Amino acid sequence: MSTTAVRLVSESAMPAGVRVSQLQPALGSTISGFRFDGRPLDEAFRAGLRDLLHNRGLVIFEPGTVTAENFTAFAGFLGEFFHYAGPHTPRAPENPDATMIDSLKDKNLRNHIWHADGGFRPDAPAFTALFAQQLPESGGDTIFSNTAWVYEHLDPLFAAYLESLTVIQSADATGHITDRYLDPEEATKARVRMPPFEMPLVRVHPETGRKWIAVNESYVAYIKGASRIVSQNILGILFDMIKSPEATARYSWTRGALAIWDNRVVQHKGIKDYGGGRRILYRATMTA
Repeated sequence: MSTTAVRLVSESAMPAGVRVSQLQPALGSTISGFRFDGRPLDEAFRAGLRDLLHNRGLVIFEPGTVTAENFTAFAGFLGEFFHYAGPHTPRAPENPDATMIDSLKDKNLRNHIWHADGGFRPDAPAFTALFAQQLPESGGDTIFSNTAWVYEHLDPLFAAYLESLTVIQSADATGHITDRYLDPEEATKARVRMPPFEMPLVRVHPETGRKWIAVNESYVAYIKGASRIVSQNILGILFDMIKSPEATARYSWTRGALAIWDNRVVQHKGIKDYGGGRRILYRATMTA
């Protein structure tokens, strides 16, 4: 289905006054003119939002759409909450269903490396929501990438080869456990809770049928059965394509804005360029 067709299908389900616009060609839509009042969403609107997320990957809601207290109630239309948090991502004080991504914890956070949330576990959440609670005067953008778009722009022979490969994912592939759990006993317990696992390099979206590249810089350790050189070079090619401008959308946060994305297909990274300013985002993750 083309991008234009997806937008038209989704817009047809939008309530009067709600506008949908494209963020970037490869991914992303913005929604304006809607305010969440805490009541259950109309089924047609709910279905339209899910369609937009499945096919455009990322949806940005303007400030005023939700609040720090109710954005999780709104995002709950996608599925059940998937609670996971590390020692440096505490619960948000106003909202127990959200965790805090706080720049004061930057030396312990790894959100500046390309990743999918919870990618260190085989049952990673299907969707992520981020609410902008506090922002620096400048900087602190987030970049998103559509790995389905990446797959669709591969040489067909290379794509077919990639479909035969399996990768090993690990929570400590780039030192997440080692750097975040400074107590050796806690680090050992974390490694037991989050052991490495196998995953196809190419996966298929259960709703759209689109294939996507299921590797990211944070959590992929290596390609199973390949030499170190072959593994590193293939992964390097894919990482470069995932980071390419054509596959990405950069979003400059406004306080009170909400971003929701399909965490299976869309990867992201925060840009650590905000100097001494403080950046606090509230995060919630949901199952499909």
